[in-house]
Amino acid sequence: MLIGQKNKDMWNLTLSDEEFFELRNFISQLTGIFFPDSKRYFVESRVRPRIEFLGLKSFTDYLMYLKFSPLRKEELEILFRLITINETYFFRDELQFKVIEEAILPEIIESKPRNGFRTLRIWSAGCSTGEEAYTIAMIFLEKIKPRFPDLKVEIIGTDINTAVLEIAKRGIYKQYSMRYVPEDYIRKYFKILNGEEFHLVEEVKKLVRFTQVNLMDKFQMVMMRNFDLVLLRNVLIYFDENARREVVSMVYDSMNRGGYLVVGYSETLRNLTKAFKVVYFDKTVAYKKE
Repeated sequence: MLIGQKNKDMWNLTLSDEEFFELRNFISQLTGIFFPDSKRYFVESRVRPRIEFLGLKSFTDYLMYLKFSPLRKEELEILFRLITINETYFFRDELQFKVIEEAILPEIIESKPRNGFRTLRIWSAGCSTGEEAYTIAMIFLEKIKPRFPDLKVEIIGTDINTAVLEIAKRGIYKQYSMRYVPEDYIRKYFKILNGEEFHLVEEVKKLVRFTQVNLMDKFQMVMMRNFDLVLLRNVLIYFDENARREVVSMVYDSMNRGGYLVVGYSETLRNLTKAFKVVYFDKTVAYKKE
């Protein structure tokens, strides 16, 4: 085929209504992520280059590849990277972190039996490139550990996108992620290289473990247990209502009694579940498992 003809064929690779609905439903069933009609171009523009790279002729062919190819598992990993949105930065919605630091964590810690070392388990679900999980780690070192010197912490960050998890594990960030980090935290917990790269110190990194979890995968979710605090912020907004209910129910099962769930600043669990007690703090709310 002539190069000009090949480029012409690629330009004609468009996502039909039927293909969009089928691909959207396939993604939703696997991940809970739901793309409304307004996101059709987003899906088309993200997936088209991959179809061209594989040498397939249509979005239908790609869907069949996702379902039946021997390389299905690897291709799903690539698809998850293409369709997930990873907007995050340190100390995002600072008021929530203030409440976590000053009210939620002290309450949880004080409720734990004083029989030897106490352990705090925290889950950053949909952690993206790790800023949220590391923010909690820094708050623990700076504010919580001095008050409770016998306390140990286990922080787990999970995401469906393995590419962002690799970035999180490296712990190297650009200025965009740093814009709300207090100056004293930057001096204490980062090493700055070339004025552009901010490298987290090992003291922070060693407190967090990152692993892939699909929030709609029941087997994986069964393995997530005994958490005192779960951060599920700005994740449910990408799910349809049924997926939201299912995820919230499984997250509830993953938590210790007396634990707290924190969702995005503008999100609510109203109409999704009555299992949690709504606890009102200054300018924010959280959800407690009683």
